[in-house]
Amino acid sequence: MDVRLFVLEKRDRATLEPIIKREVAPGSVIYSDEWPAYRQLNAAGFVHSTVNHQLNDEDLNTGVHTQNIERVWLNTKTKIMKTMRGTPRHLLQAHLDKYSCRIFRFDANDLLMAFLIDLRSVLVFR
Repeated sequence: MDVRLFVLEKRDRATLEPIIKREVAPGSVIYSDEWPAYRQLNAAGFVHSTVNHQLNDEDLNTGVHTQNIERVWLNTKTKIMKTMRGTPRHLLQAHLDKYSCRIFRFDANDLLMAFLIDLRSVLVFR
């Protein structure tokens, strides 16, 4: 599981869709709840399946659920609230990056490759 965490001001389509397009490979399968901001993901080139949480935690016909990411979010909030209380907002993204690398990228080679990819995205080579 590849998890990337972001500090966002809004959770609307205009904010989320560009991030998803940048971070997720075209054609990837995305499971989500029925949050309106995600409604156009199929049209954006992803295989998007949803679960209606008003009916069930899992779509009994398709097996689609969001329990994994909800668990990630619960663990992340717990970690941030417990050990990083008082962290200035401008440092929060760095803490989320470090946390997600430590928790979700176990193989040292994967970690190095992820670091190099992330580094490439923030450096400008001339």
